[in-house]
Amino acid sequence: MRPPTRHLMAGLGIGSRIVLVFVLVFVCMGGLGLLLMRNSLLPTFDNMEHGFAQESAERVVSLFDQQLGSVGNLNRDWAYWDELYQHMQRRDPAFARSNLGNESMQSSSLHAILLVDLQGRVAGFGARDFSGGAQAQAQDLLAPLQHRWARFPVQAGGTECGLARVAYALSAVCWTGIVQSNGKGPTVGTVVMARELDARALKSMAQFAGVTFTLEQLGANHPATPEQGVLMWQLPAFQYLPKSELYAEFSKDSMAMQYLLLDLNEHPLSWVRIRLHRDLMEQGQRVMVNVLLQLAVVALATGLVLLMTVHWWLVRPIGRLRGAVADISATRRWEQTLAYDRPDEIGALTQGINSLLAVLHEQVGALEALSSTDALTGIANRRQFDERLAHELVRLGRHSEPLSLLMLDVDHFKLYNDHYGHPAGDDVLRQLGALLRASCRQQDLPARLGGEEFGLLLPDTDAAGAAAMADKLMKALAALAIGHEHSLTAPQVTVSIGIVTWPWVQDGGAAEFIAQADKALYAAKHGGRQRACVYGAAGVPRL
Repeated sequence: MRPPTRHLMAGLGIGSRIVLVFVLVFVCMGGLGLLLMRNSLLPTFDNMEHGFAQESAERVVSLFDQQLGSVGNLNRDWAYWDELYQHMQRRDPAFARSNLGNESMQSSSLHAILLVDLQGRVAGFGARDFSGGAQAQAQDLLAPLQHRWARFPVQAGGTECGLARVAYALSAVCWTGIVQSNGKGPTVGTVVMARELDARALKSMAQFAGVTFTLEQLGANHPATPEQGVLMWQLPAFQYLPKSELYAEFSKDSMAMQYLLLDLNEHPLSWVRIRLHRDLMEQGQRVMVNVLLQLAVVALATGLVLLMTVHWWLVRPIGRLRGAVADISATRRWEQTLAYDRPDEIGALTQGINSLLAVLHEQVGALEALSSTDALTGIANRRQFDERLAHELVRLGRHSEPLSLLMLDVDHFKLYNDHYGHPAGDDVLRQLGALLRASCRQQDLPARLGGEEFGLLLPDTDAAGAAAMADKLMKALAALAIGHEHSLTAPQVTVSIGIVTWPWVQDGGAAEFIAQADKALYAAKHGGRQRACVYGAAGVPRL
């Protein structure tokens, strides 16, 4: 008796046999293709999706740390304020009305300011309404700080920050020991500041990060510890936030991440929850299914031709595509594209991947632009300035060309902010940034280094050229005639400029180069402001 398969084949013609063999081979090849794609593309998409999710969550959490840093910078400025130091030694009602009164607080970005003397007594307090109309009292700021102070006494000039609920509102709280502006002398008290992270601030943070998130208070439905089986990722260490653990949970359609915010006593405060749709994985799965369906149609239509060429038109291209996608994922160079020179299913898959890579490249490029540009002035920030300076110093190692740096500082800028308000001060910084951008060459780099301090990097420019540029900038600023009635130097806004050229710096690298420019800037300020000083040889500023 013959086997059933042999009996079936015996009843078919040669054409039917070829078709049957092709169908069987195609089924095997289709299964092999599916296995290859599942084992190559889907894990790659999954890794890309995991990386994108972690980067998105890191951007969101870092914005909370930046909020603390913003309050900390303002708190530190107050702590080194000589007028505040004098007020703490001898109470000045006029000082309190001017800086802690209702009008001053309404125009401030802060919601509460508290002054505490060395005996723990309130020496001054100002507040404006929190969201919902709640009004903070001095004890609302003292209560969460007392336990922290008992463990870690306030250091002279040292700034501490953390999150707390003030008047039932989530707030960024910072405090600093009050000292003289030169950092000397004993601490006479502590200045405490609080800024509410209200719905408007959280919405702005979400827009800046490009990711929506929610805050959920701890309770029965939201315990302080995550559920079992949830992934834990480590984020980079932050300046003020104590935790670096991020918890992630993946389902078929979405990714859910959560980060636990701690208060300033490191007690659980609330969860930051981020939910992203798994678009990349879904699209990859759809592409894979579409490719398999199209391959089936093409294979059945072309029969023996595809049977003979399946290795060249399917297996090998998928292998190359797998390697190309893996290389891009490993190098994270999202600007690359895969070769799209086929009008078939593999080409459609390549085009789909290229579309996904284009989206990733656009998003990464936007994030890199945000991370290297100062949001207020639109010019380069400190990060881009440091990278460009390092690049220029490497270039100078190969070509002996001069390199100059102008460091600018707005004269009496604190007085300007105190009397005209911070929005007006921000407008001055924007105008100065626009002036720098309009005055320099294409190869020059204007940057905001921090606060009211700016830098202008001038490649292929000697000391004389740098001095000429400084004179040009001061004349252009004088032409703007920005009024500053309370300036101790001139009736309009002026700047002091420190100049250094690379031949004067023999070693020490970028840090020494910036330090010399800073010394020249100090000499300009010490010499009366509204002037430029050039750093000379042998470490001596040359005025």
